[in-house]
Amino acid sequence: MNNIKDLLMGVCLGAANIIPGVSGGTFLLIFNIYERVFNIINCISRPLLVQAAGLAGRWLRHPLQKHTFGAVTSFCKENDFAFLFKLIAGAIIAIVGLSTVMKHLLTHYFSLTYAFFFGLILVSILIPIRLIPRFKIYLLGFACLGAALTVMVYVQVNPYDRMKHKSDFYQTVYESRIHAQTDRPDNGAAPPALPGAGAEYLYAALCGAVSISAMVLPGISGSLVLILMGAYYDVLSAISALPFFRVEAILYLGCFGLGILVGGLLFARLISFVLKAYYDATMAFLLGLMLGSLWALWPFKQVAVLHTQYVRENSIVTRLEDVVVYTNVNVVPAMDGQVGWAVVLFLAGCGIMYGFVRVQETKAA
Repeated sequence: MNNIKDLLMGVCLGAANIIPGVSGGTFLLIFNIYERVFNIINCISRPLLVQAAGLAGRWLRHPLQKHTFGAVTSFCKENDFAFLFKLIAGAIIAIVGLSTVMKHLLTHYFSLTYAFFFGLILVSILIPIRLIPRFKIYLLGFACLGAALTVMVYVQVNPYDRMKHKSDFYQTVYESRIHAQTDRPDNGAAPPALPGAGAEYLYAALCGAVSISAMVLPGISGSLVLILMGAYYDVLSAISALPFFRVEAILYLGCFGLGILVGGLLFARLISFVLKAYYDATMAFLLGLMLGSLWALWPFKQVAVLHTQYVRENSIVTRLEDVVVYTNVNVVPAMDGQVGWAVVLFLAGCGIMYGFVRVQETKAA
């Protein structure tokens, strides 16, 4: 029964982390496992990793031996890794299951989806506010710093510019492939390798490291951080492409996962130290981050059209026509039917998040 319960908690955490505005750290508090998860991560050390590597080697050499299986099981129980693995398994199930849905919503219902996210974030600001025992004047400086940094990062990352840059790069690859096929149509050569992908994978690792540091903080959404870094849609696309075994998606998520692993190990101790030593200032800074993110999540954006876009799918570059891109420029919406639905979804987001906040308060009482 505990196995199912832990797995379901992982599913909730995964669903929370894929939806901008819903914090995985908040769910850890709601489930009363926040300290337990942090203790597991903080206990991971070099000697422990060496011991784990040794046990893994024994298991690979003698997988059927009862003694080996018992040693691995005992190691996992002693360090509470079995609990952590069940949470991770549940989270992966939820993330893979919801990624295609989220990608579809952002592609076809961008403004309505962002209106829902806007409502989630607006009410979730109550979380860091209520976690500060007594708000002092100097904390406004940290809140303003967090808000300013969030807006600065968002303004610097224009989705249209990123998409245009990638399209221009893939256009060069596409045209070189066409020329190669025209000059030597029967040589059977494979398409030219895609250069420059290393920078994309390196950035994926960086996004993974930064997002995991946000995922474990109460009130901060890891998906929101990915939106600010311009990588949210890329991550969703890679996850939704996994069932098709696309090489670039596997490589991208591998680098993203490596960033999560490294970032989790490095930032967990740092976050624990900062929260203990500068709790009020940290919460005020997080409050500022969330306030600034409202600018990023404004549902109505300036729309640009990329008349010709070159994209890569499974190491093959293809061409798309008249692709609609939502930029990072906020606009005042036209008063039409979409605005009415946006208001409805905004209120729905507010209501759902307020329910989560109330549950958290009840648990804390």
